[in-house]
Amino acid sequence: MPYDIEKILKKITIIRNCIKNLEELANLKPKEFVSDFIYYDSAKYNLQIAIEAMIDIGNHIISRSGLDSPKTYADTFEILGKYNILPIDMVNTYKQMAKFRNRIVHFYDDVNEEEIYSILQNNLIDFKKYINSIGAFLGQKLI
Repeated sequence: MPYDIEKILKKITIIRNCIKNLEELANLKPKEFVSDFIYYDSAKYNLQIAIEAMIDIGNHIISRSGLDSPKTYADTFEILGKYNILPIDMVNTYKQMAKFRNRIVHFYDDVNEEEIYSILQNNLIDFKKYINSIGAFLGQKLI
């Protein structure tokens, strides 16, 4: 197999650890979450790292498979969908995640506590779906 499974599994572990941290933060009440910058900053950091690990996995698969080279992080997910590595119905979600990662890094003043809290409440499942899709592609159960 042309993929470095150990490298992919390390990235999966990073995503899992981030999910665990994010789920703990998701248990906070909204007022509690926004009352302490540590919760907000931790959530932003864990979201950023989990999304970057997803991108790293995708780019590794793309590179090792000799697929089209992505020009942006969002393109990574587009290519994975095009080649049926990710379900096509999730590609837009993952592209939005890549764009959100860019907002955290480059337009950090455009992200607020309520938006982060909403993601914690409604979107953490998307990370698990990604892990399952990568596992299915590799023929391994990863979650």
